Amino acid sequence: MDPEEMIRIDLLTPLSGTFYPDEPDMETPDEWDLYEGDFVKMDGADLAAYQEEIQEMVDKENELGSENGEPCNLMAYFHGSSAIKENVQSAVVSVKAIDGVLYGCTTLQLKEFLDTQQLKELCEYITGQYSDGWGEGFEQRDIAIDGGTLNVHFYQSQDFQFRELSHQETAGMPKPKEKAPARPKLKLLGHDGNIYSILGDARRLLLRNGQAKEASEMTERVNQSGNYYQALGIISEYVETELSARRQEKPEKPAKKGREGECR
Repeated sequence: MDPEEMIRIDLLTPLSGTFYPDEPDMETPDEWDLYEGDFVKMDGADLAAYQEEIQEMVDKENELGSENGEPCNLMAYFHGSSAIKENVQSAVVSVKAIDGVLYGCTTLQLKEFLDTQQLKELCEYITGQYSDGWGEGFEQRDIAIDGGTLNVHFYQSQDFQFRELSHQETAGMPKPKEKAPARPKLKLLGHDGNIYSILGDARRLLLRNGQAKEASEMTERVNQSGNYYQALGIISEYVETELSARRQEKPEKPAKKGREGECR
C-alpha cells in the first residue's frame, strides 16, 4: 500500500516533567541545607516552552531502536492481535503542542481505521511501552535547558487517557500565538525575613512559568547583591511582590524647573 494513501492518527497523552535546577554557588552549610531536594514538578502547559529540546531527545531515543535510518517503530515489538499487526504499519513516538499544552504523541500509520476493541488493545500496548519499555528509558534521559536539567514522563499513574486525533485535524490546527509570560506573584509575608526562602519560592514560580533563564539570572544577581533590601528589590523585578506594588503606586517626582537665568 502506498504510504501516501495510509491513514495517519495521532494518539495524544498527558505529559509531566521534573526540573532539577543547577546547583547555585553556596558558601555556608546553612545555604546547602535550604537548597537540598530542590526540584519542580511540571505539567504539559509548563513543558510547552521546551518542545524543541524535548523533541530532540525523543529523536535520539528513537535512533536507539532504528532500522535503516528510520525512527523506532513500536509495532516491531507488538505481539498482540494479528489483525492489528497487519493493519497498523508503524507507531512512532514524538511530542505535539496543542493550544499551549505539550502532549506525548504516538503517530500511527494504518491501512484502515481500528474498531473500538482493536484501539483499546493497541492503547494498552502503548501504555505498557510508556511505563516499562520506550518511556522507561526516555524518562531517565537528562534534557539540558536553561537553569538545569529536565526529565520527562510519558506514563502517568493517574488520569492516563489517550486522545485520538486524525492527522488532518492536528495538521490544520492553528499554532497558538506566543505571549510574553506575565510575572508570577509572590507574597513576602510569611517568610520571616529569610532571603533564601524568598529566593527559593521566587525561583520555583519562574520555573513553573517557563522562565528558567530569568530564574538563573535572578539567582545570580541576588547572590551578588550587597544587602537584604537590595536582594528583595532584585527579586521584585522578576516576580510581583508587595514591594513591586508599592513601587508601581509611588508617583514619580516631577522634575524641578529652574528660573530664567538660573544655573542648574
